[in-house]
This record gives sequence, C-alpha cells and structure tokens, in this order.
Amino acid sequence: MNLKKVIGLAVTTLALNMSIMGDVYAGIDVKCEVRGTSRSKASVDGRSLANAKYIASVKSGTAAEKFSKNSKRPVAGEVEFDFDSNPADIKAGATAIPATFIKNRTVLGKIYRLNANGTKTAVAAELNNACKAK
Repeated sequence: MNLKKVIGLAVTTLALNMSIMGDVYAGIDVKCEVRGTSRSKASVDGRSLANAKYIASVKSGTAAEKFSKNSKRPVAGEVEFDFDSNPADIKAGATAIPATFIKNRTVLGKIYRLNANGTKTAVAAELNNACKAK
C-alpha cells in the first residue's frame, strides 16, 4: 500500500470516529450556588456539542438525579440548562429544584444526548463541582 492510500485511510477513519463520537470531546461547566437553606441554584453548560437534542441533569448528595424539564439544541455548539429553587427563575424557564437540594456544596452536572425516540444515550459530558456559598 502506498503512502497516499495509508494517509487517506487514516484521515477517513479519524473523520468517521469524530462524527460518531463527537460528543465525547464536548466540554462542560457546572456552576452552583447555595444560600443557606433558602436557595439552591445550578447551571450546566455544554460547549463543542454536535447538532442534536440534549437534556441535562444535576445530582447532589443522596438526592435523586433531577433532569431538565426541556431538551435543547446547541447554538454555535453551546447549550445552557438552569436549575433553581427561586420561583421567579423557575417562571423564567429554570427547572425547579428544592431550596435544600444541594448538599455539601457539591453538584454533579451531566449532559445527555437524546435519541430520535426521546430516550437518552450515554453522557455527552459530566463534571462534579464545588458550589459558592452566599
């Protein structure tokens, strides 16, 4: 096999793998804030995501994983999901979480890619992060 064919095969294989596993290389930011027992707030932001539908989740301590109420498509590869216990922010589109949801000032945020039938696939990205206290 000559060098041009080997290089062509390598480039084709790499491109195919990137299209199949593009989400594996996605980045994620998880931010959270705790205000005593009166408020919990978290955001899960993804970047470098493929054009697909995504949902996000947050988990803290032994609480059940809370999923975003709406799926979203990335704009310029980026997507943002908000979780909050503040009624005004919930009314503005944030997913509701209890005021005491965040435990030990730590939140695990995940972004899932959705299949065409609405089931979630493997995690596109996840990050465990410490929260700010106010």
